[in-house]
Amino acid sequence: MKLTAETTIRTDRETVWRKSQEPEQHVLWDLRFTEIEYLPKDQPEEPQRFRYTTRIGFGVSIEGWGESVGEAGGQASALQFSSDDPKSLIKAGTGSWTYKPVQDGLQLSTVYDYKVRYGILGWLIDRLAFRPLMIWATRWSFDRLRIWIERGIHPALSFRIWLVKVLARVALALVWIHEGLIPKILFVRPSELDLVAQSGLVLSSPQTTLALLGVFEAIVGTWFLFGRAERLAALGMSLAAVALAILVVAVNPSAWTDPFGGISKSLGPLACGATVWFLSPVVPHAHKGKKR
Repeated sequence: MKLTAETTIRTDRETVWRKSQEPEQHVLWDLRFTEIEYLPKDQPEEPQRFRYTTRIGFGVSIEGWGESVGEAGGQASALQFSSDDPKSLIKAGTGSWTYKPVQDGLQLSTVYDYKVRYGILGWLIDRLAFRPLMIWATRWSFDRLRIWIERGIHPALSFRIWLVKVLARVALALVWIHEGLIPKILFVRPSELDLVAQSGLVLSSPQTTLALLGVFEAIVGTWFLFGRAERLAALGMSLAAVALAILVVAVNPSAWTDPFGGISKSLGPLACGATVWFLSPVVPHAHKGKKR
């Protein structure tokens, strides 16, 4: 399974070439690299050799080498890369970049593949975890490049905005999962049963109705946790939270004075939903960099 990514950017070929081929520009948006350094050529016609470094955290970094061929402003470039670093799962690989003018601007795409070290163990790690992560990082990075060029949002700021959105989404999803599992299924609270009974919206029995509601909330929270249609989900979850709050107050007006409910319980999730709704259109998404 080769690794692919593709995006269409409303700009000219020279801009995309510069930001993808010049090392100091490339490392700003590509999650896969921390440093890229071009090495001197002995002859002008030689392939461009380079050294790359990727920091993976806790002071640990991986280094490798490669060479690329391609004319500035051209239609494509090709590269090969390798690493002798024992910390690198990638042993050697090849790939290409394609710059294709289209009606809406320029279509940038890449295809690459690599061989791994450590035999069967390395192959399993690659197939189960590392390769899916590299595919995600490549496609996410392509969309970050698009946002940089089209919207003028610097990649560093783009990452911070994306991180805030992800944290808000995860927090809201965990609230829904908790609210579905803990007070409605695993540790049923009498107050929850009383609200269901007083609402008159009962299927079979208050216990069954509460359990079904808990399952629904846990499923929706799990779905939202993985970012599927996150903007639509955030809107739906926020509207459902408002509707549920209105229902609770209608049944039990004193709920708003409860220090563990009412406003103190509702505003946080609503703020998280609004954060996801407003930030989602301006942050990178890996699915937008998927090759079509």
